[in-house]
Parts: sequence; structure tokens; C-alpha cells
Amino acid sequence: MTLAEKKRRQSIAEYVLFMWQMEDLVRAVHFDASRLEDFIRAYIPGPEVFEEEKLWFADLMQRMRLERIEKRGHLSDLHELVFEMNFLHGTLLTIIKDKTYSELHRQAQPFLAEYAERSDGKSNSEVESALVALYGLLLLRLRKEPVSTETEEAMKAFSAMLARLSYHYRKMKDSEKNVAMN
Repeated sequence: MTLAEKKRRQSIAEYVLFMWQMEDLVRAVHFDASRLEDFIRAYIPGPEVFEEEKLWFADLMQRMRLERIEKRGHLSDLHELVFEMNFLHGTLLTIIKDKTYSELHRQAQPFLAEYAERSDGKSNSEVESALVALYGLLLLRLRKEPVSTETEEAMKAFSAMLARLSYHYRKMKDSEKNVAMN
């Protein structure tokens, strides 16, 4: 099982962020698979997994080329996942009225509104806004740039909301599997 598959099973939000990072990594090495070998070796447990990860990256590169996102953008299946997450987000707030999720959303709401204002409405949803903000934090940390206390507070609220959303997403997908098996 590849690292991406593990992340997808653990947390859909972490998977989306991971995939965005891998898309950017592939762009940074100009789609040169050989330049990724040291990166892959740094996180794999053994040589048998190395080949599987190399194949995964080759597939990622091919998909990115097919979808013509060599310079920027995200794979269509990632857009679909964010759409599903946003649909679940709305369902949890308006139909299911999950108290825990609603409270986490309430805590994140002021930060989401501020982020939407600062980004001139570039994000299509609150879920996408939270994901984009967390990805931005990841980039700041990689560059070892300072992060304000207010930003840290916002990111904690986004993380908590997305963690709960990922929990519900996994439950939803597990239910779909159980229905399909019956």
C-alpha cells in the first residue's frame, strides 16, 4: 500500500493536502522521476515498497499531464473529493445537525470569513478555504517563515473542523462499502 493510499484511509483532509504537496513536488522536479528517488527512499520502509512508490509517482505524473495541470491546478479527482467533503460539510450542518461538528464550525467561522475576505472569494467553499489555508501554513513552515499567533489559532480551528469532517467522511465511505457488500 502506498503512502497516499494510507493517508486516504486515515484522513481525507490529510490526503488532499498530501496530494497537493505531491503535485507541487512533481512540478518542482519538472516531472523528472529520477529526481524523486532520494525523496522516496527517505520515507519508505524497504526496497519492495520503493518500486511501488516509484510507480505511484509515474502514474501521478501521467495523470497530471493528461489533465494538463503541469504548471498549476489540481487533479480532477481531488476537486471531486473537495466537492464531496463540502457536500458532507453542508449535510452535517443543516440536515444531520451534528453538534460536535457544528461547534467546531462555529469556532472556525470567524477565521473562515476573514480568510474568504482576504482571498477575494477565490475559494469555492468553506472546506476548500480551510484546506487552502492549511496548505499555505505548510508552505510557510517549509520555508521556515514566522507564523502569527492569530494564524496559528485559525489553523487549529480549521484542523479541528477538518479532522471531524474526515471522521464523518470515513464513516460515510465505510457505510457505502457495507451497503455494496450486502
